[in-house]
Amino acid sequence: MSDARQALRQWMRDRSRKQLDGEISDATPLIEEGILSSIQVPDLILYIEELRGRPVDIVELKPGAFRSLDAIFNTFFGEGK
Repeated sequence: MSDARQALRQWMRDRSRKQLDGEISDATPLIEEGILSSIQVPDLILYIEELRGRPVDIVELKPGAFRSLDAIFNTFFGEGK
């Protein structure tokens, strides 16, 4: 597992308003499950920029970009990013 993916998983665990009993899987629907709220997305974007070492291009923000850890990773850290 990549360091960025693990860092994102820990960020979610640390900031989730929902009591998490188990591990957040790569496919867990983050907003639907209440792990990530829309109010937290700007903070998450800042954290993604920190992990990547460069700004997030607004063009990358497409529907579903924050659906799951897989979606976040593929959108912002995928091949060629």
